[in-house]
Order: sequence, then C-alpha cells, then structure tokens
Amino acid sequence: MSLTPITVTRPSRSRGNYLGVTLAAYAGGALCVGLSILLATGHVVGRGSAALAGAGFLLLAAWCFTSPRVDRTLVVLALYLGLLDGYVKLRTGSPNVTLARDALVIAIAAGVLVRSVIGRERLSLPPLGGLVVAFCGVVVIELANPSARGLTAGLAGLRQHLEFVPLFFLAYAIVRTESKVRAVLVVLVFCAAIGGVVSFIQSTLTPDQLAGWGPGYRERILGTGIFAGAGRVSSVGAANFVRPFGLGSDAGAGAVMAALALPALVALVVVGRGRARWSIVPMSIGVGLAVATSGGRGALVLVFVTLVIFGLTAAVSKNALRAVIGIALCVALIYAAFNQIGPNASTERAKSITPGRALSTFQSERGHSVLAFGGLASGHPLGVGLGVSGPAAGFRATADTTVYNTETQWNFLVVETGVAGLMVYVALLLRLAWLAFTRIRRVADPALRLQLAALAAPIVAMLFSGFSGSTSASVPTAPFLWFVAGMLAYWLVTKHSPGTDKTERVAFKAAIADSASPG
Repeated sequence: MSLTPITVTRPSRSRGNYLGVTLAAYAGGALCVGLSILLATGHVVGRGSAALAGAGFLLLAAWCFTSPRVDRTLVVLALYLGLLDGYVKLRTGSPNVTLARDALVIAIAAGVLVRSVIGRERLSLPPLGGLVVAFCGVVVIELANPSARGLTAGLAGLRQHLEFVPLFFLAYAIVRTESKVRAVLVVLVFCAAIGGVVSFIQSTLTPDQLAGWGPGYRERILGTGIFAGAGRVSSVGAANFVRPFGLGSDAGAGAVMAALALPALVALVVVGRGRARWSIVPMSIGVGLAVATSGGRGALVLVFVTLVIFGLTAAVSKNALRAVIGIALCVALIYAAFNQIGPNASTERAKSITPGRALSTFQSERGHSVLAFGGLASGHPLGVGLGVSGPAAGFRATADTTVYNTETQWNFLVVETGVAGLMVYVALLLRLAWLAFTRIRRVADPALRLQLAALAAPIVAMLFSGFSGSTSASVPTAPFLWFVAGMLAYWLVTKHSPGTDKTERVAFKAAIADSASPG
C-alpha cells in the first residue's frame, strides 16, 4: 500500500512570522518574570495592589473572551501557565489562585462558542473526539459514586481531570498552519528556558532563603501542613540543598517543562535558518539549567525517555540524522550544565538512576506503588470517587480519611475514575502513539515532520512516565497533553484524509476564520 504524502504550502512570510512570535514571546515572558521579581522582593504588596491585579486580570479574561484572534489568546494562556501559575500559587500560599487559569481557558473557549453560535456554524466532533468525550463522560458519572467524599470534593475532582480538555478542541481548530506549529514550539521552549534560569537561582539558595519566597514555598521546603515529612530538601554530606521548583508549583517542575521542550528545541535549531535559529539557541542554556537543577528522579527519567522516543519518532519520520545530531547536542548541553553546577540535590539524585542503579532505585521508590495497582483495580473497579487524591484531595467533606496509593498515574486514575476511566485514557495515549509512528512519516515537508515528532514524543513518553507520577492532573503535562492531542488530531487525521480541506465542516470554522490568517 503506497503512502500518500501530505502537501503543505509554506506561507510567503514564514520566517518573518516565526521571528515575530519569538520576539513576542521574549517580551511577554520578560513582563511576567519582571512581575514575579517585584512580587518576590515585596515591592508590590497591599490590598491596593491586589485589587489592581484583580482588575487587570478581569480585563485580560474579557479580552480573551472577545478577541477573534484566538491564537494570540492561547499564547497568553500558555505564558501564564508556564511562567506565572505555579509561582503565584506558592507566593500567595493559596491553591484557589489556580482558578485564574481556569477562568482564562473558559473565557477563550466560551468566546469561540459564542461566535460560532452567532455565525450559525455547524459544530462537529473532531477525530479522537469520541475518546475525549468518553473520558469526560466517565469522569462526570463518578460524581454519583456512592463512595464519593462530598459534592465539594467531587466538583474539585471534576475540575482537576477536565479543566484543560477544552484545549483539545481549540488546538484542533486553531493550529492549522506550519507557522502556528512553530509558534507552539517557540513558546514551549521559551517557558522552559525562563523556568530553568529561575530553577538555577533557587538552587543557589539555602532552604530557609527559598522558604522566604512565600507561604507555599515555606510549606513545601520545611515540610509543614499537608507536606509534613515530605520537605523538598535533599542532603549531600552535611549540607542541605533545596530541590528547585523553577516557575512550577512543586520540586522538579522546571525539569518536567524542559522534558516537554527538549524535542521542540532540537526541532527548532535543526530546521531553523539564519536569525530564526539564533533566536532560539540562547534558550538552550535555560533548558539545560532546568534539567541540571531538577532535584527529582521522575523529572530526569522523563527527560531521558522523551529524548529516546523523540529519536524513534524522528527516525520513522525520515529525520533520523537530524534528530541524532540534535539529541547529541542536548545530551552534551545537559552534561556540561551538571558539571558546571557541581554537587547538589540534582547531581546526587541523578547518580541513583544511572543504568546500573536505575532498576533498583525504581523498585525501592515505586515498586510498592506498581504492586498496589492490582489491588486497587480489583478492589475498586468503579473507583472510589472524585477528589480522593491529587490536588483536589484537600476538599473532602466527609470523615473518611482513607489514604490510597496514587503515586503513579495508573493508580491515580483507577482510584478517581475506575477501570473505565483508565482504559479510555490509555486508549487515547495509545492512539496518539500509533498516529505518531505511522502518520508523521507521510507528511511531505521534512521540517514539519520533525516538528510534529517533537510534539508527539512527550505524549508517547507519558505511557512510561506514568509509572513515576501523575501527569493528567498536573501543570505543565496536563495542558500539554490535551493541546497537542488536538494538534495531532488535525495534522495526522484530518489533514491526512484526501480532500478533507475542501469538504470538512469542523467545529468553530467561521468563528476562528480571523485567527487562521495571517500565518
């Protein structure tokens, strides 16, 4: 059976658009980081400032709702998630601050829906949409689980599973040009680079100094409250080192973002030209620092697995040589970063996952969690109810304080959504992996092939990283999963189908017409 290539028309101002997105990302990121520094140093405090920030956020949400340029609102959302969401949560010590990200997602999605209704456009389900809807249905049904711990906990659990699902449909409808695919890669690498710089700064601080950044940092660093006995500190000899957070809300978050961004960094550097390439190269320093200062074994494993899978997807997409060169450069960069930084929490933890010690470390750290899966699946095939574990666990409203082992993604889903939810979620990941290994190679443009492989690799890696922790209810992995899944649904299914561009009636077609041009 012959393979039908996907023909891609390059925009005439592709490189200019690419540079524009890069410069916009730098400017937006600089503003976010500047605000973070002001907050951290205490120069912006008081009710007046809080009220001003609230008013500014409401204006931002209103703009996200009304703007027809959905691509721009999605860039703003990505910068917020990558640069501010975790920091603001820990700075204020309030988990309710994360509702701000939901407000932005809802504003963008609601605006698109309203414009599509006004335009009387027919809404249709995208490819892979059946699996997405099925997962949502299973989660909603769990609200009626008789073992649930109250309506409040149930709604909080509903939110932690579904808050980023709208990104699947938005990405499918919006990211339909090669320049927009590159823009996604640029923003991803930029957020990882800035987070890496912040992670490096945090690695130079003592535990008490980092704890002074805010109540959320203090609770996690010193091991108080719900983190009692689990302080994010490691000992090397007689010295204590912090496990940096970067701009995320927990230790190792910077390296997790770097794991998602490393394939994107390779793709942008390898296929970029002239100024476009050199605008990306400086970001590699920050990404390397994020990995070298991660302080978490799971994050380091995710980095390694993602690079390996990226190499495989690039190989089957006929970009093996480019990928090998890029991955070799990444490994050299990370190695140099480790050597320059010297002994810290990350270097000591990295020694425990070297090839000779990886299996024994996994058995001691996660072996009991993997073995617990069978008991959870057989004992609770319908789940225990939403909000039992994960970020929503603090909202339980009943006296039942049973603690379940949810240290892996699979245990987490079985407990929260039952075997049905787990099966649908795994089916979605497997479907995306199948598309990555069988459809990317059919794309005619070599550069686009490598870029799509860079986005698909971290999702395939989640099939393995799920054994080390939860990914579907955490930032940045959860928004990345749903957004990239929507992109792949378009580029590898809809775009692959012959004649689709002339006949399809996709969701939100007219409402987003302005966002599809220019570039």
